[in-house]
Amino acid sequence: MESREGRQKFEQLAREIKDCSRWMRQPRVAMKRLGTIYIGLHELIDSGSVDPDKCIRMLLRLSSLQIDAACDASDVDEIERGMVWAQEVLDEESIEEGSKASAAYNLANALTSIHYLAWTEHRAKTETKADKRAPFRLREREIVRRTRVLNARAAKSSDLEGFARSTALCNLGNSLDESGRWVEAYQCYADAIEADPNNGNAAGNAAELLRRRINRGHGLLGHYAAVYDFYLKKAKDLRRQTVAIAGEETAIRWDSLEPTGSPGHISHEGDKLNDYQMWIKQHRLALTLAVEGLGSDEPRWDSASLKSVTVRLGEPDPPPIFSSMNVLKAEFLTARRLAFSGENMLLDSLYKQHHEDTGWYADTLDYSLYGEPPAMLILAQRASLDLLDKIAVAANEHFQTGLNPGNITFRSYWFDNGSGAIRKKLPLPVDGQGAAIALAELSFDICPEGLYPAAQTLRNAGTHRLVHLTHGEATGVTENTHSTVDFLELIHACHESLRVARAAYIYLIDLVNEKEAEGKKEQLLSLPLHEQM
Repeated sequence: MESREGRQKFEQLAREIKDCSRWMRQPRVAMKRLGTIYIGLHELIDSGSVDPDKCIRMLLRLSSLQIDAACDASDVDEIERGMVWAQEVLDEESIEEGSKASAAYNLANALTSIHYLAWTEHRAKTETKADKRAPFRLREREIVRRTRVLNARAAKSSDLEGFARSTALCNLGNSLDESGRWVEAYQCYADAIEADPNNGNAAGNAAELLRRRINRGHGLLGHYAAVYDFYLKKAKDLRRQTVAIAGEETAIRWDSLEPTGSPGHISHEGDKLNDYQMWIKQHRLALTLAVEGLGSDEPRWDSASLKSVTVRLGEPDPPPIFSSMNVLKAEFLTARRLAFSGENMLLDSLYKQHHEDTGWYADTLDYSLYGEPPAMLILAQRASLDLLDKIAVAANEHFQTGLNPGNITFRSYWFDNGSGAIRKKLPLPVDGQGAAIALAELSFDICPEGLYPAAQTLRNAGTHRLVHLTHGEATGVTENTHSTVDFLELIHACHESLRVARAAYIYLIDLVNEKEAEGKKEQLLSLPLHEQM
């Protein structure tokens, strides 16, 4: 129970924090005051004279100010002190999820600054140019991954307001984009604008991503230019909000970009009466190089492919990579349709056994639902993730990296012998944002500690053990013989796995194209790709 003395002390600390906020332009002064407030706050917590949740929320504010001041001072020790304060909030069991999500956001900002300061120091010592950041980033992949995961936690929190979620999504998009993971990054920027339509910085970053994509010359350039123009206009219209979020320098950067005036399509919307097409468009699951819509009004709009590949005289005609891409695409489309059918049937039956399901299932008296719809989703999720290993196998053959196909996994292939270096013979563009790095970082995120924890854990359980849907209290994915998941968890994991497989497929196309760009064409023969009849 709160005491009068405790409330007075709490109000005094609140006034001191407000006063301290005025000193942020003098970070050393601010950090000294914040340290004193922190001591007083813990004395108050230990006394038990004030609601502990109120104190933890105050600690959250302290961590934010401390990290901001320490970042301005470029002081890693002081940044880490702010991280300790934020971690205290994250570890507090009784505090609401919104405060925990905010603490995760604070930690992500701190780690981003620590990583940047380490890179700056490394560059100064080695006289490394900015375009050589990728090897350093891969060596520091643990801290980079943790930053992504923390931003994702904040972005997914329904307890945070749209502005906070939008900012976290934009930060996550920036981290992904820096590694060449443009498919995932674009999704983050689009989601950031949906969470906060006034986020001009997210619009500017989306435009910049597409500008670089156009300059690379890969993909649907007219479409990219039209969408670039759309986001650039939005960024310039929202200049004031950009300044508030990211500062004047960033706003000037977006000001300096010029529109293309492209007549290309912003989006091919598909048949609005076709539930399958609308579901694909909603979840961005079209296997196309377009960033919006289905990519084409043609009947065969899943058009992401290799247009041509160069080979040496005497090599197989056509090269095996065409067959590889066909198999991968066909299996993705099958998994996607299976997921849609399972999800649709589950919703259609109001989470009971579907009327078209011919199976007789025993009632296990634990609110479990057996039958075709949940099994379809489990199989679709598993098949989506199985594609990743096959993508690595295809890359191994095409780039002749020499591994036994039977020993290849997506998670182990891209790093050379488990090191922080990209596997030899894979192309690495000079700007450090190539597809090999994108695939390597993606492989590092498919694990319980990564950006896509649900994907791999459910796939392993669904492959080797018994997983079924329940309307009761779900166990989640476990190492036991049986695991139960609820329908939202199952649908989410299925969507996530399909998005991951789609991104990996597109990055593989980029990887082949990057190798093409560096080849010695005078010694090679270009083979066009003909459509199957």
